[in-house]
Amino acid sequence: MGVFSLVLHTHLPYVRRNGVWPSGEEFFHQAAVESYLPLLAVLESLADDGFEDALTIGLSPMIAHQMEDAHMLRELEWFLGQYELRTLRQTTNYEGVFRHEFRDLAAHYARFARAQGDRLDSLTNGGIATAFEALARRGAIEVIGGPATHPYLPLVREPALARAQVELGAVEHARLFGRRPAGMWLPECAYSPEAGIEGLLDDAGVGHVVVDGPTMLRSAGPRSTFAPRRIRNSSVVACARNLDVTYRVWSPTGGYPTGKWYRDFFHYDIEVGFKNWRVTSIRKPVSQKRPYEPARAEAAARADAENFAALIARTLEDHERESGTEGHVVAAYDTELFGHWWYEGPVFLEHLYRTLRGTPEVRARSLRGALELLPEQQPVDLVAGSWGLRKDDRSWVAVETDEMWQSLGEVEADTIRILDKFRDAGPGRRAALAQLAREAMLMQSSDWPFMVLRGGNVDYARERFFGHRDRWNHMVELLRSRIPDDLIARKANEVFEVDNILPALSPDEI
Repeated sequence: MGVFSLVLHTHLPYVRRNGVWPSGEEFFHQAAVESYLPLLAVLESLADDGFEDALTIGLSPMIAHQMEDAHMLRELEWFLGQYELRTLRQTTNYEGVFRHEFRDLAAHYARFARAQGDRLDSLTNGGIATAFEALARRGAIEVIGGPATHPYLPLVREPALARAQVELGAVEHARLFGRRPAGMWLPECAYSPEAGIEGLLDDAGVGHVVVDGPTMLRSAGPRSTFAPRRIRNSSVVACARNLDVTYRVWSPTGGYPTGKWYRDFFHYDIEVGFKNWRVTSIRKPVSQKRPYEPARAEAAARADAENFAALIARTLEDHERESGTEGHVVAAYDTELFGHWWYEGPVFLEHLYRTLRGTPEVRARSLRGALELLPEQQPVDLVAGSWGLRKDDRSWVAVETDEMWQSLGEVEADTIRILDKFRDAGPGRRAALAQLAREAMLMQSSDWPFMVLRGGNVDYARERFFGHRDRWNHMVELLRSRIPDDLIARKANEVFEVDNILPALSPDEI
């Protein structure tokens, strides 16, 4: 009947040495413990049982860098140790009506922490990103990359910086994994025909991307998300999210994780930090919620996985009956949904694939694998769009972020001018130029305006954005100063120790 592709987009803002708790490296610790390490366990289990080319994992260069960073991995070990210590506190903190249930949960969380610690200790040949790439080399999954610092590409004003974002993203992928990515995740699924994005991807050797369903459906030509299409006259293929399927798991208004047996994400014990309640009902206050029961939640996840597998099969069957052709269903999510936001998500994913194995009419493949199975499709003139709340740029652009976008526009223009002026300078100033470019590109991360408008942590987002502006200003001052070249190199390296993304970056690449 057709092909199903699950795409998991793995990305966090660059938090290394930029705050710890409650905002900063804590973001990475929680995502690694609850999503990345459990997902690795699921994928390795599937690979050991013979599953091949099951899905596509997108690793943004920023998250891949942090997954491999020695400092981040050391801090993650410390976080896991503290996590297990907190389970001991939970065993003595409760003397109320649910004391037995919460003590049982403490034992559950202790086992969970030890399992993730063992998983982390087993990564002897690199970090977490290397473990995902090892699965790709086994043929179990596909790993794709992304632009260097996760910018909203249609809003990058300087063409040279947009090109650098895509090319340096491919270069960083090759540095980490020994090969350039065949596919990329467009940050926020953002596309605009005026930005020439497909040309940038073509030049970087990128063959396929994901766009949101409405972007494809609003475009000229056959209005369908069931077939990959080449973008204009490029060789880049766009695969569109099928929202009817995708939103069954998670949507702006609900999905499986709102089920009554699942762990409630939003309520936690303020002293030890554990989430001890189940959803019960999304309409009930915490005073009316019931204690979390892991076994019942896992049973619910398996039942929902079977329901989702049936939906995929039914959707492909309906398409084939109506069109006479096999279809391609793409469901794409943030990786962090599975485990961090939806604690039972990894159980759901494993059971989904084991259920689909018993559904021969549905072939589960990565994007790359699906494109090998499906016939070549006609080009499409994509319109502008994103996977934001209104399918445009309003989750990033509003009055509240005007100051950020104005500042970024100034920095982008000045960065190109300064790079041209000092390109032939000595090695110290070239080190400052490279750091200047890093700070400008970190300002371009789509995370900062999104956090201001939609994601919470407003103060942290503004502090980070304008902190990178301050470091950019510092590099400008160094470049214009009469300080000896070797001293400039030392001062630039001090900033690099904090913001060491794209370590191989050369000013000549922009």
